[in-house]
Amino acid sequence: MTLNKAPMNTILTVSSSTYQESDDISDIASRLMHLGFIHGEKIKITRKAPLFKEPLLVEVRGRSIALSFSEAELVKVKVIE
Repeated sequence: MTLNKAPMNTILTVSSSTYQESDDISDIASRLMHLGFIHGEKIKITRKAPLFKEPLLVEVRGRSIALSFSEAELVKVKVIE
């Protein structure tokens, strides 16, 4: 499943990312990788905006990061807990 469809307050692990499968790395892909959204990293969605569910507040490597719906859609995750 993609990060934008994952349940809140559940420990997730990044399984793969659509931006890692391509040789052409965009600015968004570069931003996600630098923020820690890499294969195997544990993350958790802590908040979603009430009306449109955007932005998402995601905890990764002890930091809270806000992602747009389209950015979260690039990250594939698995529920581990």
